[in-house]
Amino acid sequence: MDERERMGKSGDRVSSGVVGRAGEGSAAGEAGETRIGRIGQSRKDRLGEQGAQSVFDRTGQGLIRLLERMPLIRRLPLDRLNPRAVSGVTLALVLVLAGSLTAFAFMGEAKTTEAVQPARQETERLPEKPPEPAMLILQDGEKKWEMDLRSIGYDGEDIATVDREKLEKWLKEIKKEVDEPAKDARMERWGAPIQPAKEGRRMDLKEIEENWLPHLSDYLNEPQEIPFIAEKPRVTEKDLRAVNQRRIGRYTTYFDASNVNRTTNIRLSAAAINNLVLNPGETFSFNQVVGQRTPDRGYKPAAVIVRGEYSEGIGGGICQTSSTLYNSVDAAGLRVTVRYSHSKEVTYVPAGRDATVSWGGPDFRFMNSLEKPIMIKTYVGEGFITVSIYTTPDAKVVQRQVPPAPKFQAKQVEVDPDKPTDDASPASGSGQGGDSGNSSGSGGSSGNNGGNQTGGDPSGNRDGGQGAAGGDNGTNSP
Repeated sequence: MDERERMGKSGDRVSSGVVGRAGEGSAAGEAGETRIGRIGQSRKDRLGEQGAQSVFDRTGQGLIRLLERMPLIRRLPLDRLNPRAVSGVTLALVLVLAGSLTAFAFMGEAKTTEAVQPARQETERLPEKPPEPAMLILQDGEKKWEMDLRSIGYDGEDIATVDREKLEKWLKEIKKEVDEPAKDARMERWGAPIQPAKEGRRMDLKEIEENWLPHLSDYLNEPQEIPFIAEKPRVTEKDLRAVNQRRIGRYTTYFDASNVNRTTNIRLSAAAINNLVLNPGETFSFNQVVGQRTPDRGYKPAAVIVRGEYSEGIGGGICQTSSTLYNSVDAAGLRVTVRYSHSKEVTYVPAGRDATVSWGGPDFRFMNSLEKPIMIKTYVGEGFITVSIYTTPDAKVVQRQVPPAPKFQAKQVEVDPDKPTDDASPASGSGQGGDSGNSSGSGGSSGNNGGNQTGGDPSGNRDGGQGAAGGDNGTNSP
């Protein structure tokens, strides 16, 4: 066999071997392809059914595909897993995990609450912000007074919590500052210029007590004008112009007109009190009004005085003026506050009806106890002195009966004109209320007829005394 034949045979064997191996490989490949085809077909079948599956199944399939991508897990037979079962297991695991997390969260919150609670309690123990002040502000013009009612116990709601004693004390202090008493019209003597009256005011504490305090919140933290009550004057200009229109008291005593020095003293002391006007509540003092009796002021020493009369060293006559005034005041029903009666009987007035005076010693005082002004009117004639008391027509007066003065000439005695009389020391003073007079005394029955009676009394008082019905309207005579 030639070389070509050998090579041909060898090639045939090789070709035959190759063909044989190729056939074997082709058979194996076909078997693998068949297996893969089945898996693919299975997946295709499942995917084909996916449209008809529920969301639960699709979720399971998605989880399986996710597991197939994991190197270690994809070796497992994942195609045997039920997608629905995978979804259920996964959901259960999620719920368990969520429950665990929630439980841990609640446990942490409880611990946090327990830790925060003491801090919160500490915060609650801290002092609260002070409440708003409850200021009671009173105003009068530009002046203001303030009080924080909380400083005296007010709780902001109940007025009963206020310390009323402290509040009233504060209000009364303000009242002292703002009250303005009414001023009466004044006229020192009849015919003098009249000082006009002025209306006053007083703080109305009752208004605050009854109307403000029950509604206190309405009056706080804003200025409130102080409530006032107007106070009318007791005496007006009209009263003073009419003070000479009604005579309510009159008394006349007699003296020896030939005793010039004593008569001079009577005239001077009578002139000192003439036309004097007293407002309600004012007190008259004989010594204060008449003043010191001195030679420089015209008073004369008298070597002869009335028996029993007290002489203060300047001469007699002064006590006759004060005694005549006292009896007129008593007849008018006015209140005598200070009177001294001589220890010895004097002869120009009934026993016990004198009013002894002396500079620096005994004094005669009375008060205008009426609600209207009064005026003193004096008249000295030839051997007599008359003192009258006048007031307004509408004054309420309770007159008294007083015994008349003796008309006979009083006995006189000689004394040292430069020394007080030794036998005429003042008796103890009559303090309060004065004398009521002698009810048995008789006075002028009808008032003033202008006649000049025995002793030259132009007042028309026949007996020298003042009867309860006596008096006239006008000032033609005292």
